[in-house]
Amino acid sequence: MMINSQKLENAMLELGHPENLSGTGYLREGVGLYNAGLTRMTKELYPAIAKAANTTPARVERAMRHSISAAWARGSRESQQRFFGNSINPETGTPTVGEYVARMARICRED
Repeated sequence: MMINSQKLENAMLELGHPENLSGTGYLREGVGLYNAGLTRMTKELYPAIAKAANTTPARVERAMRHSISAAWARGSRESQQRFFGNSINPETGTPTVGEYVARMARICRED
């Protein structure tokens, strides 16, 4: 299955992701790769994105976390609840990168 890019763009915009952060682009790419079968975050997904971006997997993961944190700080609480419901970590108030990518991949699949 393919990812509906427009649906993903709209969801990320609604959630409040800043376009100027590299992590926002990494998240977009990560959702597509996750849907294509790279489901192991540290062993497959981060290294694949890092190779394409000529950086390290640790920097990719950190940038993705930062983009999620920024979106949760400035985005719509209603949208966050609608997309993620009760799956958000109660301690930090944000989903993990793995939870975020998996949920967005499921939501944005083309029918």
